Parts: sequence; C-alpha cells; structure tokens
Amino acid sequence: MPRTASRARRRVWLSMVLLASVAQAGERAPVDPTLRGDIASALVRADGARFTAYRWDREPDIVALYFGADWCAPCHAFVPRLREVRDALRAAGADTEVVYVSLDSAESDMRRYMRLQAMPWPAIAHHRLRSLPAVRALGGIAPPNLVLIDRDGRVLASAWQGRRRTGLQHVLQQWADRVAAAPPPARAQAPLPPSPG
Repeated sequence: MPRTASRARRRVWLSMVLLASVAQAGERAPVDPTLRGDIASALVRADGARFTAYRWDREPDIVALYFGADWCAPCHAFVPRLREVRDALRAAGADTEVVYVSLDSAESDMRRYMRLQAMPWPAIAHHRLRSLPAVRALGGIAPPNLVLIDRDGRVLASAWQGRRRTGLQHVLQQWADRVAAAPPPARAQAPLPPSPG
C-alpha cells in the first residue's frame, strides 16, 4: 500500500511540474525583465574569421532564440526553414529577429556553423553564455530549439515544455500567429511559407 501511495504522489507531482512548464510558454508565463537586456548586451556578429560586438539600432519586439550546434544534423536541416520563416515575417512587417545561441564546445565550431549556414542574424557571444544562466536554461534538453521572447522578457513559445518536445513547427506557427495578431502599424498577415515535403 505505501508503495502505491508513493507512486500516486509521484504522478501528481510530475503532473504539476508538467503543467507548470506548459504554463511557462504563453500569456501566463512569468516575466523576466532582465532577460532581454542580458541578450542585447551579449550580441556579436560574425566578421570574417572573428566576432565583433553588435548592438541593435532598435531592439525588436519578438526575439527568437535559436539553440543549435555544428555537430547537430537536425540543426543543419532546420536553419534553411528558420531563415525562410524569419525572412517572410520580416517582409510582412514583423518587428522580429533571430539570435543564435551556440551549444558547441568551441567558438571556432560556432563560427564554422554560422558561416556554413550563412546565418544573417546576430548570436550570443560564446564566451558570455556561461554568465547567462537564464538564457542557458531556455535551451531545452537537446538542440535544435527555438524560443520566442517578447519585449518584456516573457517566453511566448518553446519547442521544449519541460521534458516534453512540442516541436519546432509549433514554435514557427506561434511566431506567425503573434505577428498576425500584432496591432497596427506592425500588423501584417504572415502565413508560414509552405513546409518542404
């Protein structure tokens, strides 16, 4: 009997944890007012064989943190789709940008991956990621991951909800839906481009 009660308590606890993690992505998600500032202060752009500090002229309304790595084959497959959606949203008037967060062990691998994929967006400086625990915590269990963050530092969507993978397509659709629902003048109908295959 005690063993059965222990299993039941464990199931209730796991359900509560899952519900809490699902609630983290959406309107009821907690706001981290320092998150966007931390991201903005750690940005770099690939500049040939090195990285240079980067500052936004005007910080975008929605930042899409892309967690990936050169060693990750699904990451390589996802970047063309990410670029396609990002470009379509921006062409539709969305105030949004991708920021790459490298999960590679070396900056040289990060630079190689960004160059191979011709990433047009900024990245978090590799050496700064250790000092950004709030950003690291958003990475999920495994790459690739995409996390949408609004101007207030609220997580709007993530491909990981706790230990459950909801998928990248889910986040891409949330991104398009947010843009379509934006108030004028940024309002734009931004359907996703058709997914290949």
